[in-house]
Amino acid sequence: MYSNDKLVLQLLSLLRQFGINQIVVSPGSRHFSLVHSLEQCEDFELYSVVDERSAAFFAIGLIQRTGRPAAVCCSSGTACMNYGSAIVEAYYQRLPLLVISSDRLPQFLNQMEDQMYDQASTFTSCTKYVGRLTPISSDLDFWYNNRIINEGLIELTHHSNGPVHLNIPFLSHHTDTFTNTHIPVARKVELYSAESSSETWAKIANLLKGKKICIVWGQSVCITAGLKEAVDKFVENFDAIILTDLLSNCHCKHTIANTGATLYSLTNEEKRDFKPDIVFSIGANILFNGEIKGFLGDIENWQIGKYDKISDPFRSLTKIFEMSELMFFNMINNIADFKVSGNFAHSWMSVSNIAYKTISEYSEAMVIGALIKALPADSDLQLANSYSVRMAHLFPVPDSVTVNCNRGVNGIDGSMSTAIGFSAINSRKTFYITGDLSFYYDLNSLSIRHITPNLRILLINNGGGGVMYSPLSEELRKSVAEHVCAFHTHKAHEIAKAFGFKYFAIRNESEISHGIELLTAESDHPVLVEAFSNIPVDTKVLSNYYKSMNRQHYTISQRIIMKGKRILGGLLPQKN
Repeated sequence: MYSNDKLVLQLLSLLRQFGINQIVVSPGSRHFSLVHSLEQCEDFELYSVVDERSAAFFAIGLIQRTGRPAAVCCSSGTACMNYGSAIVEAYYQRLPLLVISSDRLPQFLNQMEDQMYDQASTFTSCTKYVGRLTPISSDLDFWYNNRIINEGLIELTHHSNGPVHLNIPFLSHHTDTFTNTHIPVARKVELYSAESSSETWAKIANLLKGKKICIVWGQSVCITAGLKEAVDKFVENFDAIILTDLLSNCHCKHTIANTGATLYSLTNEEKRDFKPDIVFSIGANILFNGEIKGFLGDIENWQIGKYDKISDPFRSLTKIFEMSELMFFNMINNIADFKVSGNFAHSWMSVSNIAYKTISEYSEAMVIGALIKALPADSDLQLANSYSVRMAHLFPVPDSVTVNCNRGVNGIDGSMSTAIGFSAINSRKTFYITGDLSFYYDLNSLSIRHITPNLRILLINNGGGGVMYSPLSEELRKSVAEHVCAFHTHKAHEIAKAFGFKYFAIRNESEISHGIELLTAESDHPVLVEAFSNIPVDTKVLSNYYKSMNRQHYTISQRIIMKGKRILGGLLPQKN
């Protein structure tokens, strides 16, 4: 019988799937659940060595003889420390030595607990990877441990061989029970490289036969003409859809850039029919993170690209293709001897077109939409975070306009500095859209001496942080908004004048056209247009906008409204 500890079962399953079957065990109590379960499985070959120093060097001998990874397993305390000499040796010999150390709960560290020190930090300078596992008490814990174990076992032989340390805290070694008759199969993440065989590629291509494929395309992928051609061919042959945002600057066929709005526009029937079978992840962060995770659920996910870390945002990663995006799509295109027919991509594109709506009331959204509509061809758009970047996605942007935003960590700081740096070496006009808080946060950047006349700033000044205001109830808006939203009465006229900008203020709909004309016209000075609006009005306009996208023909319950509020950052109206 095997342990009932889900963490032990996951580790056993993945050790078996990765072919790590030689385990050198040193005696102790803390790792009893793991060792006893290893003893029950005939797939594992256990060796008993009392001294951990000798045990680890014994494992090195196994690796030298077989050329395959081997593991050592010990109790907690100084037992782990005694592996040090062999780990250093394995590191510089580049040998795949897996160290499995048992531990007490991290909450007890430095609390005079017996046989406990900071084990997980011991070998950070001489291992390729350190995995800090955790007892499983939730689905999140289950996924986390699975990911960490996969990462560690992959890293043993990733690029170059080397030691990996997995530290496992056990609640107790006295209370575990053993009633499982088999080891459940845990999710294994497969790694593929440019050296994968043609037979392997044929199997991969066949996995896509008859499948609905969705590509989630994030930031920071350089889309060359060759890559675009390969992707265009793939999405046409496989009837695949690309869900992305403006920041990816992806203009391949079957691409949807207003993904957040499109997802919100889906009817319940479409949510069922439009679900893909496989999701490809490409690039860095995406704007529609919460929306897409809620929609996709646990659909199988493949990661494509040269990345130094495993990224499992949908918690369903099964394959990593560590190669250029161009190579991946070319290999599939060349090997697949079939095409996927249907209207999967067309159906998605139809809803995307419906999702674009007109803003009919003066607000920050109306002003931003007016500028985006007037953007000159072959210009560049820089966006501040929060509502600036989200509202830009309510409008189609010309393909010739490159869009950027510091969405990696999504902070308020530095957006204007980035726009100024971008424009300093750019012969094209650089348009920067920002809210007031982000503008004043980075105000010092206007003193940079490298500001050029090609810099055009649209400042939306509604007197505070709308993204913090929208989710609040009416009562909280009255009582805490002053500080949570940082209400203010600042104006940028004198600031613009002091730093040599042409300046114009928009206060109503009739003044928008002149402000946009000033921003887009040729000028021998940088331009700053400040559009004044009102947070409650802006919030109402956006609420009505999203309300107009709802294509369900029934009254929305409060539960669904609240769920939508969480997904969309509080843009939906509250029920009266």
